[in-house]
Amino acid sequence: MKLRKFGQLVTGVMLATVLGLPAAPAVAEPGPAAAGPAAADSGAKITDERWVDDRTVDVTIDTPGVTSMDPQARILVPKGWSKDATRTWPVLYVLSGGPDTYTIWSEKTDIEETALGDDVIVVMPDSGKGGGFVDWYNGGKGGNPKWEAFHTRELSQLVERNFRGSTTRAIMGLSSGGSGALMYATRNPGFYKYVASYSGIAHITKPGIPTIMLLSDVIDGATENPDPYGKLGDPLWDRWNWLEHDPYVNAGNLRGTGVYLSSGTTGLIGQLDLGLKEVIDEKEGDLTEVAKAYAAGSISEKVIGMTNEDLAARLKAMNIPTTVHLYGDGLHSWPWWNREYKLAWPMIMKALGV
Repeated sequence: MKLRKFGQLVTGVMLATVLGLPAAPAVAEPGPAAAGPAAADSGAKITDERWVDDRTVDVTIDTPGVTSMDPQARILVPKGWSKDATRTWPVLYVLSGGPDTYTIWSEKTDIEETALGDDVIVVMPDSGKGGGFVDWYNGGKGGNPKWEAFHTRELSQLVERNFRGSTTRAIMGLSSGGSGALMYATRNPGFYKYVASYSGIAHITKPGIPTIMLLSDVIDGATENPDPYGKLGDPLWDRWNWLEHDPYVNAGNLRGTGVYLSSGTTGLIGQLDLGLKEVIDEKEGDLTEVAKAYAAGSISEKVIGMTNEDLAARLKAMNIPTTVHLYGDGLHSWPWWNREYKLAWPMIMKALGV
């Protein structure tokens, strides 16, 4: 029987050759499926990867810790980088503020140009709409969203497992992202080699600050949850949770980590701020919005400056080396942050060994 089948096969191949017919294709042996991006320990995974250019890639992440959205991140890779490289690169994580998205640093600063000259991976992630850079308290029940877990565990694991990132890390942020960077560094001692905060609240349990933070969420309307107590709980009844997240209270955990603190302190218009005509143009002639912009930029920076003075004094008293740049006049605005991050950049790169 086997010989007969073999003969039939040979005859078929010969006929196909003579008549010019294609022979039956060989059937490939089944092999292992192509491996996708490596997941984080929690199961968070990269679901989309879009290269903007040869040094810039945007990724989308599906995470069980943030179900309201699939966070995205922009990753800048250095010259000579490759997924197949045998080496790894240090990583700088860059946090935005308020309701801004992961592209805001690229839009408002020249960070992509700044990063070109250094052998470092830069990661700029989403942080939700007023997400607070915490794993939400939710009345003591916990649960979604878990922004701290996403940024400090899931995102770092994804970068290290898929983009050749190393465990030599630094973090910086502006506004609420500056506060978030300080929270992450104090709550995860030794996780980052350097932390830089530009106009971030540095003492969240300072009298009056919790009320300002809660009112800001209510007035802004940019938070993911309409409950203003959702992030950290009630400042009185859940004070322990606020204290656990306060960079000022936990300042001792910054020992061994490089620190850069900057903000305005007077709430007055400074030399880098936009002029009245520029703001009017930006707000399309809406004088009410112009007044709101100036008021918010002035009051918020003065209050933030007070909290930075507190943390700077505490770190000095604890003999923890800190670079402090409290520059006086200046509103809560991008021109200042664009300057400040570039002043801190050489110190961050040195801490990363670049």
